[in-house]
Amino acid sequence: MIPRPEKGGSGRPSSFGRIGVLATGVIGVLILIGLCIWQVQRLEWKEGVIAQLEARLAADPVPLPAVFDPESQEFSRVALTGSFDFAPGAHGFVDAPLLTSVRPQGPGYRVIQPFTLADGRRVMVDRGYIPVEEKNEGGAASRPTPAPEGPITLVGALRWPEEGDEGPDFGASDNVWTERDLAEMAALFDAEPVLVVAETSTATGEWPLPQPLAAVDVRNNHLEYAITWGALALAWAAMTGFLAFRRA
Repeated sequence: MIPRPEKGGSGRPSSFGRIGVLATGVIGVLILIGLCIWQVQRLEWKEGVIAQLEARLAADPVPLPAVFDPESQEFSRVALTGSFDFAPGAHGFVDAPLLTSVRPQGPGYRVIQPFTLADGRRVMVDRGYIPVEEKNEGGAASRPTPAPEGPITLVGALRWPEEGDEGPDFGASDNVWTERDLAEMAALFDAEPVLVVAETSTATGEWPLPQPLAAVDVRNNHLEYAITWGALALAWAAMTGFLAFRRA
């Protein structure tokens, strides 16, 4: 807290009290300005990162990398050929439906399912949205979502979601996932821990509806933080001046 200035005999804060208030005020303002500048620097860095990711998302698709590197490959578009074999995972279901809601359709799931390549590699593919009533059966999200038979080629963007760090994220009995825990999903199907968000339709009918990445969904709140710290610095400076030079 800013110390309350002592009063001198003239009815004004004493010189000693005023110096203490000013010293505390200057230190506080410098700290807040430093935080504001740091957030501006973070803003420039984050905008550069987003621009790089957007460039990847706009580029032509490339083959699936032999070795994954999230830092250099996130949001890269890839083309891969393989099939959905509908082999049950360790939890007894053929997919991992993520609970979601899409306008105007309403509540539903994002069908996340293993995709097996010709060389035996398996990756997780987000096939898109399907309504609850099309997926639920017998009180569980257990109805398989049909896919074309045999090998198909699909295009999608690589993602490494960071959800699923706060405890259980799916019901073992109903297969309803509330968080996209990629590591756990992949482990259930003995697949590589990478998610391909498909932009190619893998439906044999109306569903699933692809939900391709249209933009880079990376949080960037640094401008708001910079404005907040700057406003606090101004308020701190004004309060310091008021306390240091006010009359008794």
